[in-house]
Amino acid sequence: MQSIVPELMVWNEPLKIRQFDVDLNGRATSASLCSHFLEAAWNHAEALGVGFTHLSKLGKLWVLSRMRIEAKNYPTWGSEGTLRTWPRAVTHVFAMRDFEILNKSGAVMIAGTSAWLVLDMATRRPQRISKILPGFEEIKNRATLGRDPEKVPDNDVWERSSSATVHYTDLDVNGHMNSSHYISALLNDYPIEFHRSHWVSALEINYLEEARAGDALKVQTHSSEPSQFSHSIVRENGDEVCRAQIEWKANTP
Repeated sequence: MQSIVPELMVWNEPLKIRQFDVDLNGRATSASLCSHFLEAAWNHAEALGVGFTHLSKLGKLWVLSRMRIEAKNYPTWGSEGTLRTWPRAVTHVFAMRDFEILNKSGAVMIAGTSAWLVLDMATRRPQRISKILPGFEEIKNRATLGRDPEKVPDNDVWERSSSATVHYTDLDVNGHMNSSHYISALLNDYPIEFHRSHWVSALEINYLEEARAGDALKVQTHSSEPSQFSHSIVRENGDEVCRAQIEWKANTP
């Protein structure tokens, strides 16, 4: 693994919101912003010499395990800004990576934190990061949200459910459902009129198992408060592949 140049530890990418990023309100969706973050994380890992190219030679791969996003407001169609990301901490199996989305004036609009695993391609088992990437570095004490992404609690009561199927266009290069498409499946469970009048202020998501092509999924939803919802995505056999909590805010007049 190549040595890491200090100035590369914080990665900045220009961000422009395209028509395919926005919803019916003209705002970027949390799913599309997740896609932009994943692209920046991929590019940064490659630049640091710890990305897909390096790990694939070792028979390993990065997978996103947990993520939390908090929004002050959302960029809109045609707006420009910067996506900034950096590796923040490493435990025995988790690599934490934080990110921010700034507008053209430099104000933070979106902040997020994420936890990543390195899996063995054959066994799909988590690997001890210090053994696989002994020179991995991080920027400590720079947490955008002041904490790590957390385990979303389980829930036994669900008020409604909807169906989804994993198709070809949902798959990423690792052959499983793209992380941002889980978020799309969650958002699709809400009525259109709810989307017209609300926006996501916080989203916490745990990726528990890989969903693959052809999997028939059920998106389950429970509302603990009018603006707070718990979710679980399960296969037909009941295996849980994803768990999430979403907080919403009503549009201001």
